[in-house]
Amino acid sequence: MAFAAVERLIAFRYLRAQREEGFISVIAGFSLAGIALGVGTLIVVMAVMNGFRIEMLRQMSAISGQLGVQGNRGGLDATPDLLARLRAIPGVVSATPSAEGQIIAVAGDKVRGVLLRGMRPDDFKARLPLAAAIDGPPAVRDRYRALCHGDSGDKPVDWGSLKGFGDQFTVVVGRRFAELMGLKVGDRLQLVSPVSVATPLGVMPRSGSARVSAIFCAGMYDYDANFVYAPLVDAQRLLDLGNKVTTIEIFVDETASLSKVRNEVMQAVGSQGWVFDWFQANVGFFSAIEAQTNVMFLVLTMIVLVAAFNIVSSLVMLVRTKTADIAILRTMGATRGAILRLFLIDGLMIGGLGTAIGVILGLAFAANIEAIRQWLQHTFGLVLFDETLYLLAEMPSHIDWQEVVGIALMAIFFALGASLYPAARAARLDPVEGLHRE
Repeated sequence: MAFAAVERLIAFRYLRAQREEGFISVIAGFSLAGIALGVGTLIVVMAVMNGFRIEMLRQMSAISGQLGVQGNRGGLDATPDLLARLRAIPGVVSATPSAEGQIIAVAGDKVRGVLLRGMRPDDFKARLPLAAAIDGPPAVRDRYRALCHGDSGDKPVDWGSLKGFGDQFTVVVGRRFAELMGLKVGDRLQLVSPVSVATPLGVMPRSGSARVSAIFCAGMYDYDANFVYAPLVDAQRLLDLGNKVTTIEIFVDETASLSKVRNEVMQAVGSQGWVFDWFQANVGFFSAIEAQTNVMFLVLTMIVLVAAFNIVSSLVMLVRTKTADIAILRTMGATRGAILRLFLIDGLMIGGLGTAIGVILGLAFAANIEAIRQWLQHTFGLVLFDETLYLLAEMPSHIDWQEVVGIALMAIFFALGASLYPAARAARLDPVEGLHRE
């Protein structure tokens, strides 16, 4: 065995606080608490960062698709034949044309730049994150409405209906956009396009007055505050695209290979446009998330490392107080290796127990992070997760078990490394000199 039973017994007794050794146990306790807090904090932070990345990916792909086909400046001719070829590719769930462009929205004395996205009414109704809060199944509808706290307060939100979407010039706006512009269902919204049109009075920007038919809630602030959805034909007219579109959004089955599907889509599209995936469309955003995750991991690892090396001071003091005991053990036949292992056990016990406590606390905190955030905000009036900054209505969390195991092994490795010097010092102690000191 790596550690004999007698070695484990003696090591455990050394960690028990005697009256004259209470200060040593206090230092060991602080080392244990530091490791536990460091490990727990690292698990929570990594779970939140992973959850943030995964949730952003999920919501972005659920709204805009995993792949997109972009046309040139003149637009993309989304013919029925092209759409049929794209939908016939194995792994493609749907391919929907859309017209997209920056416009100015005016409501009364309020002006805001938004992204106008034109979609066919049936395609919009089939897009669950957009249509669920309006006309979705009751359970799904209530969940999406709760993301924006739409039914909280004295006045419940009128989410409208999609039955009139597509009749005349109607639009569906986000929950946050409606709040910012002071809009409700039935109000008129003036949309001004940067594309100009020649009139008897000169060159004027294209514009149109649209009626708000419904309010959606996707659970992402960026979409809920900056997107306006209109019927495809109205968006094409406002952006002067004729019968063309700007993008074909392609949804891919989760079990399919995204790279393989992308290659087949490129072959189907040919020279009519270029194909991009969700990462290319948001490369700056996800690169920033990855950089932040790496920095946070490095900083919190340093905290665990400092806490682990506090073991050095407690074990050095323990060796000094146990000099006579070590000398007696050596005269009774204990080898240098046995003494070395004895103090390594002490270090591993402190590090292992601290790691176990940290893993339990970290997992419990990460699994209930949103409930804890809500309690802290309501109790102390704090803003711990600003959805306008992080673009999500809830604090996400995703526990990666491989990452948890890696963090635990890293902490134990640090504890073992911190125990080597005191253990080696105890093993080198001369028994005659040790007894002479006493």
